[in-house]
Amino acid sequence: MARETSMVLTSSTLQTAFAEAYRALRANLAVDGVMHGARALLVTSGVPGEGKSTTVANLGILMAQAGQRVILVDADFRQPGLHRLLPTSRNGHRVVGVDGFWQRDGDAAVRGGLAELIAGTANFVDVATPVEGTENLAMVGTGVIPSHPAELLASPRMRGVIVDLCGHADVVLLDSPPCSLYADAQELTQVTDGILYVLRSGPQGLVNHVRLLKQLQQGQA
Repeated sequence: MARETSMVLTSSTLQTAFAEAYRALRANLAVDGVMHGARALLVTSGVPGEGKSTTVANLGILMAQAGQRVILVDADFRQPGLHRLLPTSRNGHRVVGVDGFWQRDGDAAVRGGLAELIAGTANFVDVATPVEGTENLAMVGTGVIPSHPAELLASPRMRGVIVDLCGHADVVLLDSPPCSLYADAQELTQVTDGILYVLRSGPQGLVNHVRLLKQLQQGQA
């Protein structure tokens, strides 16, 4: 995780070639129409270690810097990691309201995360936390880890959760578990508008990755 943390963009790395690669990704998503009308984007990979969580973090940072209101959602109940990649104001601060999305209420602590949103025991104001150092960017953690994550994500309530989150932001990026190991990502294709499949550069079993991506796309059909 230390290596992943070092790959998250900071003020000192925003003008590097590494950052430009993510700016190119942001531009390609817009040019390809992925983000035109696609408010909720599922980010996944075939196997662990491909960099999907880092991609969620860096893409969110750059989208927010471009003026979009962005919510990052840690939907990886198997191995949650976004909270370790990004500094958030979880010590007594939370996001308040739609109009005051990026304001902080110092008297209200964060309560829960995605699991509580799906269960209906918390709302957006309860669980969203601003990402420190980046305006227009907030994060929703996993909350309490459920015994059966795929079944929770398949809940009819999940669609309503996504609709609600999209009502608070311009873009919602969901970090999900690797799709070759769990059915979670497949369930999330039912409620998201687009898929970003992260694949590390280098020699890969491309045929297998193409098969996995086709399965995800069939879930969205």
